[in-house]
Amino acid sequence: MLHMEAVKMLEADPSLAIQALATLAHWEKFVSIQSKPLRDRWVEIIIKKDWALALEQSERGNQLRQASPLATLLPKEVRISILQSMRSQELR
Repeated sequence: MLHMEAVKMLEADPSLAIQALATLAHWEKFVSIQSKPLRDRWVEIIIKKDWALALEQSERGNQLRQASPLATLLPKEVRISILQSMRSQELR
């Protein structure tokens, strides 16, 4: 759900892609080299606007989302609201 909201934001404001790419560049300095292929893939996804891949419900999609910069685009309130909604659905 976080990624669906982030993709909506990117579609509404493509300039947010610059922020996501900057996050990936920042992570290059601090994050494990083992996740570099995922970060590289995110660069491709963002540049090509391949949002279907970002939202893909598969093992590959899950792996990508674990190394995703998209959730960093969401305002804190939106992120908290989505997480709370997900938790309440899990409790049902």
